[in-house]
Amino acid sequence: MDVIKNISIIFTSIFFESLPFLLLGSLLSAIIETYVSNETISKLIPKNKVLGSIVGVFLGFFLPACDCAVIPVSKRLLKKKVPINVAISFMLASPIINPVVLLSTYNAFYRTNPKIFWYRLLFGIIISLLIGIIMGIIFNKKEVITNNMDEDCCHNHDEECGCNHTHHHGLKKDTMSICRHTAIDLFEVVKYLIFGALIASFVQVLLPRNILMIFNNNQVLSIIVLMLFAYLISLCSTSDSFVGKSLLGVFNQSSIIAYLLLGPMIDIKNTIVLLGNYKKSFVITLISLIFIIIFICSLLVVKIL
Repeated sequence: MDVIKNISIIFTSIFFESLPFLLLGSLLSAIIETYVSNETISKLIPKNKVLGSIVGVFLGFFLPACDCAVIPVSKRLLKKKVPINVAISFMLASPIINPVVLLSTYNAFYRTNPKIFWYRLLFGIIISLLIGIIMGIIFNKKEVITNNMDEDCCHNHDEECGCNHTHHHGLKKDTMSICRHTAIDLFEVVKYLIFGALIASFVQVLLPRNILMIFNNNQVLSIIVLMLFAYLISLCSTSDSFVGKSLLGVFNQSSIIAYLLLGPMIDIKNTIVLLGNYKKSFVITLISLIFIIIFICSLLVVKIL
């Protein structure tokens, strides 16, 4: 009974911790859909993949969202014909470099090890840029979204959507459009979040923590272990810094940095959400790149430190 109780408590915690940010992400997505035209996006985003990905990273700072909320926003950006490299750089950077996460990371480490704060920020930006560019090259001009969120979008041409029709704005109609698109986006993502949060809660309760300690004396294995731990534990990026701080006395700094980089970019619940919205080949490629590049960067930290 204690196991079921603990799983229920952790599931509820994960779900309700994520839900407000998910709602925020869906709302931002709906506002983008209603007020930002394809033509405006086309003018604002540089054609150059490197410059475009830099814009995506900056969007991640100015549109603060947690790792759950960025998925509907990035999907909406792709629907608006934003290049894949821009959307991916935004999706990966925002949960690491947004002001709320920066503040929590600073508070967790500035007294004990301020280098970790700077490495998370620096490598978070570099990795987001790099993966965005690579994904943009691999999936250039390919359709990566599995379903059409806007299939009912053009039923009423008085509303603006991602199609090529000309629509007319009005406060009432815009409000209705925002509410409808928010509901559509939220429903698309929340069902996968529930399943992902359930799996993550089982992992948190049933995974023996002493397993993590077995490999802590080996640089390479400790990085791999904490990357897997971050993936399985599925913590929100606003709170994972304090868990990372608690592991600092047991694991080396490079593995802690790997943990702090991977968790916000991908975990179990986000994998399930991504698989529900993007094509499988796209998701597998993205996750593989995240693991490989973070592992390499963490090894570089070993050399630097």
